[in-house]
Amino acid sequence: MPGKSLDHEIVIPAVEWMSALKPLLDGGHELKLRPVGSSMVPFLVGGRDEVFLRSPKMKKPVRGDIALFSRDDGLFVLHRIHHVRKDGYYMLGDAQTWIEGPVREGSIQAIATAVIRKNKKVSCGEPGLRFLTGVWLLLRPVRPLIFRLYGGLRRIFPR
Repeated sequence: MPGKSLDHEIVIPAVEWMSALKPLLDGGHELKLRPVGSSMVPFLVGGRDEVFLRSPKMKKPVRGDIALFSRDDGLFVLHRIHHVRKDGYYMLGDAQTWIEGPVREGSIQAIATAVIRKNKKVSCGEPGLRFLTGVWLLLRPVRPLIFRLYGGLRRIFPR
């Protein structure tokens, strides 16, 4: 498989590994992935937490689900489904203040079934997590204020 060398590591583009893994996902297997970045904060911390992914053929994506989708430029992104439009297109976003989309159903490659946060596995269908997710989605308009307050408190009360 072709790839680029980066500091003695072979980096395989996501479009290549996803095409190899898609048949496994579609066959009912789960994929464990460690996300990077901060777009899923506070629910997932990049580089620390992990998600278990399953094909969207196993469960139709709905509001609040964490979805792995491919952008038109080939980049794979993990975001939460904010809402599904009446025309069937998905609008996604979590920590950011804007919503990404529209995303067509065929671009959604996988849906999270569980997450590992701080070494504890939690089902994405767990009622408490679904409730918190719903509240978080409703708070989107005031998230910038929440993040500023949180940042200020962290400076006042460092760990």
